[in-house]
Amino acid sequence: MGEKNISTVLKNIPFYFFILIFISCSSNSLESEIDDGNGNNGNEKEIVYPVSELNNYSSINKKTSWYKTNKSFDQLFDVAASRYRGFEKDNNGDINLFVRGTFDQNKVNCCYYWNDLGQYIFTDLDGDGTKDLWAYYLKAPWPTNANGLHLFVGNVETNENYNLQTGLTQVRKNVLSDFDNDGKNEITLISSGYDGNPFPGDSIAIFNVSTKQYKYLSDDIGYFHGGATGDINNDGFEDIVAYSGGSVVIPVHPVFYQNDGSGNFELKNDIFLNFTDADNYYTVELFDIDNDGYLDLFLGSTGILLVIKNENGTFDRLNGINIQSDSNLEVMDIDFFDFDNDNFKEVLVMNNVSSYQGHSLNLYKFSFQSNIQITSSYFDETKFEGNNSWIKWVHIFDYDKDGDLDIVGDGLFGDIVDNKIYWKNESGKFKRTITN
Repeated sequence: MGEKNISTVLKNIPFYFFILIFISCSSNSLESEIDDGNGNNGNEKEIVYPVSELNNYSSINKKTSWYKTNKSFDQLFDVAASRYRGFEKDNNGDINLFVRGTFDQNKVNCCYYWNDLGQYIFTDLDGDGTKDLWAYYLKAPWPTNANGLHLFVGNVETNENYNLQTGLTQVRKNVLSDFDNDGKNEITLISSGYDGNPFPGDSIAIFNVSTKQYKYLSDDIGYFHGGATGDINNDGFEDIVAYSGGSVVIPVHPVFYQNDGSGNFELKNDIFLNFTDADNYYTVELFDIDNDGYLDLFLGSTGILLVIKNENGTFDRLNGINIQSDSNLEVMDIDFFDFDNDNFKEVLVMNNVSSYQGHSLNLYKFSFQSNIQITSSYFDETKFEGNNSWIKWVHIFDYDKDGDLDIVGDGLFGDIVDNKIYWKNESGKFKRTITN
């Protein structure tokens, strides 16, 4: 080596040294050792979940109601503690906001509507830069076949663009969808109704935020506890899938409304193969879990979390795989997130325990070839008991505003109703945290 080349190398040693240090530090930040809680350090990866991780979903999954709805949450909104807690019908039949401190026991059977916990959307729906509120209200005293109320407020701070309409009997699930691909979300309403004489059932509805109008899909009346939207047949338009829990006069059955993109929905239940009246699922989600470009169908009930692969727009019950088999657990909500950073999403399930006497959070690593429960690898506490203490929904967002994603409970009942419960992200592990 010539004298000139040696001189060049020597002058560049600090630069090479810096590069080596940078590579070493970068590697260590991705694979630093974590204490397992027993004083032992393993070689587990310390995975940080920045808020940007919510963008790391495929295009087909970004068109699902699960993704759109979860992405809309960056905070919880306590409807019951707000001015929109409830409504009261006056002597003229007009319905007005309930004024706190004016409750009249004599009006219990005729005049009050109260917010159903966890049944709301709080985000900017009309694109004006301020957060809007959509919320559902049950007619008191529940249970009843009387229609509830649908509220939309364009600005909760000023009470502007206030719209109230009589609506469905019991909206069990409300999700965001964009059926006409205009970049503005509609709200899809899945209503279970009340299974009481004369057993009227209920329908699915769509709220257009721009026109403040509701479209009711009444071709198939049922008791729709769960439903979801997404582009099932890959034609570019989001469709609707739901499951009717049935009643003494309406058998259980899955429902598929195909969207033609112009506001028309055609009932095409022939996409469901080999379902019978013995199948009764009340929790429904659509998500492409195996990254093949087709949305798979997730169905939950007591002791069952069934996953059915999308085979070119059809779902065959005979090919369903059950990934949860515990008769004490009833599936309430299903979520999807890449906990182990392998580019495949895991399945997070919120259950109620022993008929709503507690709640349980379970995490599954699933593919159509294998599945395993990995809850304890990421969560410190997951199963809890309490009188009617169950959680309706789980959202994934930065609840404590510290820069990483947390797992957040929404719609809390029973002994936990006045609390806020979330699983705080601590370097890729999630610790249950309760606040008032």
